[in-house]
Amino acid sequence: MSRRAAPFDLEEMVERFADFDRSHSHGRGQSHEPDSGKLGWGESGFLDAYVKLYESTGDEGWLEKIVDHFDRMIATAKDHFSDGHATWVTPTYSVALVRTGPMHNRGTARITPEEERVWVIRGGDMARDSIRVVEILPERRYAVQEYGTRKMLAGGRFRPGATLSGFAPFKISIEGAARAGDRFWVQVSAGEPLEYIVHQGMFLHPVSRFVEHVLKNAQLKAGFGTSARTYLRFIGKQIADKHERDWVDATPSSGGYRFSPWMTERFPNRIMPHNQYLALGRAYLSLQGVSRKRLFADRAQRMAKHFKRHLWKTDRAYTWYYWDWIEGGDDGHSAIEDTSHGRIDIGFAVDACRRGVVFNKADMQRFAHTLLDQMWNGSVDDPAIGGHVDRKEGDSTPCADWIDLCQWNPRVWDVMWRVFCKAGQPVQMIPSILQGWRRLGESG
Repeated sequence: MSRRAAPFDLEEMVERFADFDRSHSHGRGQSHEPDSGKLGWGESGFLDAYVKLYESTGDEGWLEKIVDHFDRMIATAKDHFSDGHATWVTPTYSVALVRTGPMHNRGTARITPEEERVWVIRGGDMARDSIRVVEILPERRYAVQEYGTRKMLAGGRFRPGATLSGFAPFKISIEGAARAGDRFWVQVSAGEPLEYIVHQGMFLHPVSRFVEHVLKNAQLKAGFGTSARTYLRFIGKQIADKHERDWVDATPSSGGYRFSPWMTERFPNRIMPHNQYLALGRAYLSLQGVSRKRLFADRAQRMAKHFKRHLWKTDRAYTWYYWDWIEGGDDGHSAIEDTSHGRIDIGFAVDACRRGVVFNKADMQRFAHTLLDQMWNGSVDDPAIGGHVDRKEGDSTPCADWIDLCQWNPRVWDVMWRVFCKAGQPVQMIPSILQGWRRLGESG
């Protein structure tokens, strides 16, 4: 523990969070939700809090909470793809698709969509599986019918290039010389429920920390050993073994996971953004020391190397992109990593360094300077953190994972505590504040 006097009352902070926890679905958080997006971005926060609160207090009641929640979650996992592996899915991040074509027409007109893929979260949820026929009528009129039933769905007058009605969220128009009697087919495919490694990683990481704690502690094994071993088998068989089909070796010693080849994926087959494969990598880091499954250690190390090789030095700091990939032999990348997703990258690097995997003290000091030199506005009285890892513009309130860099630079704690106070000491940030305080005690 830090030699400093804590600037907070531990019991009061823990009780504040306990009250908050009880207020959400009678203490269930979102563990009853079968949707992987809600589990990944909602329930994971509760599980993460429970393991941090156990580590801060030693109260095994928080471990009981993890068991209660994850048992409920496992009960909602299903073999959605008939491949022998139980999982969780969501359609939220898929894309709806549209294809079009002529039907042996006399005219030379074409029917074209403005875009063939629309994300579900950007209007694609309106799409339904269907095949429709557009028929050109006299006097520049058209009719849209459902293929098979011939049910009339839409129609009216049209002009070349104008959007036809009846195809939302897609914008479809007729271009060129259309003749009465010409017909076109339009096939729409709704976004499919798919699984996402990042969602699984977000909630499996705290569960894996639970497993690690229990299997390394004889006293905890007595009460939680059965659950820990059950979870370890579940993650190994249902998650790790399955995702090997999506593993990509980027170099002989590094790699990551790619998106599935489903056409309703936003980026089929492309290697994932750093935060997405690293989310699962964090779980593997926790499990590598308590499992005989060599896959956990091997993949964690390769993911660590893959991420590290895409960092570049900027003065005393590190900077990196949200995403790096190769398409057709050419390197590509997205914009600079943002602060929110960057917390997953940082969390992985912290966990890796603490376990002696690829990252070292010098690396962590560079990440600390990313926060302090490139993102923090430099003010103690009115601190602000930029929205990306290379700039001060923005007013983010990061705490989780970023605060753990205080183990290698105590100044991080001072800044994060000020940010926490400026934000009104949000109850959701309390577990991360307590973990940061413990990590500060390990600095040196």
